[in-house]
Amino acid sequence: MKLSSYQMYWIVMISSIVTTSYLPIHLAVEKARQDGWISMLLGGLAMLFFTWLILKVCKQNENKTLITFMRELLGTVLGKILVLMYFLLWFRHLTTISRGTVDFQNLVMLHNTPMILILCCLLFLVAYCVCKGGLTAISRCAEIIGPILIVMLFFQLFLNPQDMNYKRILPVYADTGWLPILTGTFNSYCYIVDPSIALMLFYFAENKQTASRAILWGTATTVIWGVMATIVLMFVTGPQIASELVVPIYSLTKYISILNFIQNIDAFYIPLWLLAAFIKLSLCLFMLSYGLSEWTGFRNWRLIACIVTGIWLVFYIYSNYNIRLSFTLKSVILEGVYYPFVYLVLPAILWVIGSVKKRRKAKHSIS
Repeated sequence: MKLSSYQMYWIVMISSIVTTSYLPIHLAVEKARQDGWISMLLGGLAMLFFTWLILKVCKQNENKTLITFMRELLGTVLGKILVLMYFLLWFRHLTTISRGTVDFQNLVMLHNTPMILILCCLLFLVAYCVCKGGLTAISRCAEIIGPILIVMLFFQLFLNPQDMNYKRILPVYADTGWLPILTGTFNSYCYIVDPSIALMLFYFAENKQTASRAILWGTATTVIWGVMATIVLMFVTGPQIASELVVPIYSLTKYISILNFIQNIDAFYIPLWLLAAFIKLSLCLFMLSYGLSEWTGFRNWRLIACIVTGIWLVFYIYSNYNIRLSFTLKSVILEGVYYPFVYLVLPAILWVIGSVKKRRKAKHSIS
């Protein structure tokens, strides 16, 4: 399984934009009000830095998988323990995105359909794609859906100029101050993009140099769109309404009406967003099952994908009855400890250790 740089760009962009269109805008505006776009910008810049740092680690170990180079750099026992942090991260993404996707479908399309039926259909499609086609199927779906999705998402931002009022984001900073803006950044930054994708997928890239640029461009595209979408949402609805919207970008499409002729753009948005969520879920399931296969030494990663899907289903059902097991969106432990550790601290440690080992090898070769 190999990924071209073109496919890598669309995979990263789609995986990031799914969560950006659903979670962080609401969380940023809730605290920073009309300055929510500043929180989104700061959070996006932070995630761009995390992505750059992770790519440094990937380039040092470009011919090794995540499990292999963590074992070599940190030792067999410690490396195997710490890589579990990324497995938990991807399983969290599975549960969070699947919950959002099922709720979204039930809200806008399938009002009277039992949630468990929607979930089972979704899980079957994701598991079938991963087991049948693996990363090849996911990447080909991404390069087909990606261009249509990005054109649609950027195009829709400019379809309701008659409802836009720039005064709704004024005054800048004066009414909120730095503390609410930073709080909005703190609540939303971890949902804007997912830098950990590079740790698992970089090994499969055909051209490592162009793949790193593709990952950065995919991340930057998402950040630019997220900031623009937040600004447009403020222009149209204002901070009070925007902070209460469950799905901000979907709600934005409902406002579009040009001469009472161009309306119901959400009919295009809904299937594209669901396809993008399908790609994100398939990618997380593949990374989790492939990583667990290498971690356990059991080569049949497709069977592991089926087992993980079963665990995923059981956890989703049980967490509906035990709220404490459901991953909350705003958690001090997650946002202040867990995400900084997997996105910043651990990659920085790996980069430093890798740099030291590289210099030692260079000195030994010279001597």
